[in-house]
Parts: sequence; C-alpha cells; structure tokens
Amino acid sequence: MSDNKGLFNKTVGIDSISFYAPLNFIDLKELALKRNVNPSKYTKGLLLHEMRFPEVHQDIISLALRAGYYALQKGDIHPQEIDALFIGTETAPATVYAVKSISNILIDYLGLSKNCLTQDINNACAAGTLAIINASALIEQNIINKALIINVDISNYKLNTPSEPTQGSGAVGLVISKNPRVALLSKKFGKVSSHINDFYRLPMEKTAKVFGKYSVKSYLTLQLNAYDDLLNQLSDNGDYDYYVFHAPFSKLPIKFIKQLFYERWLDYKFRIKKSQNKDLSSLIMEQLDNYISNISFNHKDFPTIQSYSDQLQGAENLILLNLLNTIKHKVLPQLRVPAFFGNMYNASLWAQIIYLLENYAHAGDKIYFGSYGSGATCISGLLKVLKPFKTIINRSPHIADFFKEKEKKTIEEYEIIKEEKVHSPYFNLKWYYGKIEEYYTNNTTIQGVTLSFCEKGCVISPIEGVNECPLGHEGQFTIFFPFFAKLISPLRRMNHQNEMELFTMGYVQINQNVEKGTLLEFDLRRKTLFNPQDYNANGLLNWIPSYSRSVLDPKKKAR
Repeated sequence: MSDNKGLFNKTVGIDSISFYAPLNFIDLKELALKRNVNPSKYTKGLLLHEMRFPEVHQDIISLALRAGYYALQKGDIHPQEIDALFIGTETAPATVYAVKSISNILIDYLGLSKNCLTQDINNACAAGTLAIINASALIEQNIINKALIINVDISNYKLNTPSEPTQGSGAVGLVISKNPRVALLSKKFGKVSSHINDFYRLPMEKTAKVFGKYSVKSYLTLQLNAYDDLLNQLSDNGDYDYYVFHAPFSKLPIKFIKQLFYERWLDYKFRIKKSQNKDLSSLIMEQLDNYISNISFNHKDFPTIQSYSDQLQGAENLILLNLLNTIKHKVLPQLRVPAFFGNMYNASLWAQIIYLLENYAHAGDKIYFGSYGSGATCISGLLKVLKPFKTIINRSPHIADFFKEKEKKTIEEYEIIKEEKVHSPYFNLKWYYGKIEEYYTNNTTIQGVTLSFCEKGCVISPIEGVNECPLGHEGQFTIFFPFFAKLISPLRRMNHQNEMELFTMGYVQINQNVEKGTLLEFDLRRKTLFNPQDYNANGLLNWIPSYSRSVLDPKKKAR
C-alpha cells in the first residue's frame, strides 16, 4: 500500500518493540463467583476472562526492566546506542518514588549510555504515547539519536468494586530511531484534552476513583473528537487496515467502533443518511448488537457473520456485512490481549499493536490508534508497517509465550498478595540462591550489565565524582550480571540478607525453585515493599538483582 498522500514521517519510527507481563493470574469467572456476581457480567459484559497481577516483591521496575532489554535484544541494539530513556506510567508516583525518576533507576540496570536524556511522563494511560511522540520529535531535531521507551503499569482498584475485574499489569518496550525497521509514525496526530474528572487518584493513595457511566462517556467522546481532529488534518477517508484503542476493558473499544459507525460512517462511508433511513439504521444497529453480544475470547473463532445478517437484503445486507467484517478482522483480534491480561494502562494500546504485528499485519498495512488517558486526553495517529518488520517481530519472546506461560492463583492468594498481608507466608519468603554462568542467545549484542556496590550492598553510580556510597560505607565491588544465564549449581534456601557476601561468593538470588541447567533472565525484585521505615537502611537500596526462569524457553534446560 503506497503512501501517496505523504501521511507518514519517512525518517523516524519504531525500530524494535517488545512485551512483558507478570505470570500470576486469576480466572475472572472464579472472581465473579467469589463476589456473588453472574460470571457473564465479566465475560460478556466486559469481555474479560483473566487478570494478570504481580508476584510478591515484583513491581513496575521489575516489569520495565524485562520489557526494556527484550526491546534491545529483539532489535539487536547495543545498550550504549541508546541516548534517551523515557518511561510512560501512571503507577510510579504511588508505588516507587514521588520524585526520583524510574528512568534514572533503570538506566544503569539496562547498561545504557551515561550520556542519556531521561524522563518519566505521567499522563494517565496516554503517557507512553506522548513519550513516543516526544522522542520522535527530538530525534528529528538531532537532539537525540535513539530512544528507548518503556510503557509500564500495574492497575490497582479496591477489592469488591466494579472496577476490580478490569485490573491488569504489563510493560511494552519500544526503540524509536531514524531508519526504523518496524513501523513509520504519521506526520500528524489528532488530539483533544480537557479537565475531566472521569478517573483520578489522590496523593498517597494507590487505588484510583472511577465513575462508571461517566468515565465511559468521557472515553467515547474524546476518542471521537481525536478521530475527527486527525482526519480533518489529513483530509483522509479513515479507511485503515486495523483500528486499535486503549482498552480499560475489551468491550469498550467495540462500543466506540459502534458509535463511530453510527455517528460518522453511516453518513459518508456507507452513504446512508440517518435522518432519512431511521428504520434501516435501527435494524443495522440491532443486528450489530446481536453480533457483539455473542463475542467471546474463550474460543479462537469469533461468531459467524452470516448468521447475524440474514434478516437484511441486498444493499442493506452488504452494509451490515462490511461493518461486521470491519469489527471481526480489524478490531477484534487484538482485543484478545486485554481480555486475558486486563487493563495494563500505558501498555494496553501498544501491547495490542504488538499482537497485531506478530499475528496479522503485513508490510504496507496502516494501523489507526486511539490513545486515551483519563483526566482527560486522547491522541490519535497512524502507523505504517514496514517491509523488514518480521525480522524484529519474529524474534522471541512473543505475546503468545505469555498466553501460555502463566501461574494460576486462587482468589484467596490474589487477595493476600494484593492487600499486602505481610504476615502471610507469601511475604516471608526464603529466597533461593545458586551459581550461574553466562548464556548467549542467538543475539549476542546485549550481554549484561556491570554494577558496583559498597561492602554493605548499597548501589554505587558509575559516574566519576559520585562513584561512592551515599551512606559512607567502605569498599567497592564490581559484579557482572548477564541478562541471560543458566543455573550451574543446586539451589540453597535462606532469608534474603547479606546479599553482598553471597554475591562475592558467586551466588545470585533465584526467584523460583528451578532445576540445575534452567535458562534464567536477569530480574529486579523489591527488597523494601512500600514506605520503608528507615530510608538510610544498609543494603541494596530497594531492588535486589536476581534471576527468574526465562520465558524464552520456560520448560527446557539451557544447553
């Protein structure tokens, strides 16, 4: 498909893209029964089936790290090539630091250049899209050369509330550069913003307030405004290969497509004036509702279109068939991601795009996206898939790996972890320790990260002049942590303490009980969960370098 209208930026775009999600999940039918709710309210009303949530001691730093180095690995990009790290998140101010940037925490753990521009962007669920646009502009102006964007969130609502089943967590890593291999970005973006109280989280609170029908109305209204703004700038007909939207729950983008059809497409795309064809419009909408009510993501195939169009004849039937085909082939496939991972906030939209690229898209396809952030703002834009995209997308891991690799928890276990019941065995873990050796994947460009610590385990900056312990402890130990490794010794069990002593003996923390020879990946786990009482405590400041079983080959031993 040629770009004869000059819609796309020819020089800057997405050069690599990756996904990561925690493995814990619950079945939402089981949650519904526990909450005395009809399960169809979740599976049909919201089009949700499972919810992902972090493990104990796993937070957005853990998720962002994995998504970041997957993006580098899949793109065969050396960390030192990156000179900007931007984080799009809603979660950070409540769960990490109010001031210190996640980008500053991760820059050394990812082994990026010290001459890096870093920034966290907080604008609800649209922050990651804003980070991508900002990075693209900075690259065009030659202020930076190559940016790593990580969109990461853990959505969090109170137990036994209407929003509880929509929770989710995950991260997407993207590399933005000149001469991209995955996709070009459009030159123009639709945009609309206003002070709207559809969703907000007060200071010092970890759960947000949502306002049901009003929040849905805000989403639908701003998505339509952003769509109009983009098409007005492009003078385009809005006919694209795929339509991807932020998904607070999987049913909501379908609601928007239905509105878009009725408010815009009936008049100019299908040449039917609502005011002159009220009966026909109503009949089409009735058939559309019938089709939507029978959608389920538990099965690979969606409802058969013909069975919902046989009440219409001739041109009327063709209109409905066109609409249903648009929904079935251009909107539904990617909604399988939020249906099984939940609302990943800033990662929601871009994870769906990854799923399309991995399973459906072809070179030349145009993808429309609507990125919504509560409060509220909406940004619409286009992507054009490039010919070399498969060279990046075909590399592991894929979203399909995370569909398969997961650990089911009971509702009781989920509640213990969510409510941080610190006296539960979940919060009094004895960690595993073992010895590892570096393991090279097919891509050897990204090998690992070298970190320095004082004798007590405090992290020391690599920048000369401040390369000393902030608490004044003596000694400096430099340790190399490979991003991929295999376990070469039996595991030992012990409480997580005296990490530096163990590190200097050649041991690392292992987050699961795994066999010798298991393929592992570098990870970070929170040592002090939330609101540590002593901010001058000795030891690895907040996050412990550790290893988890690799999703690249989760059930096989490394060779």
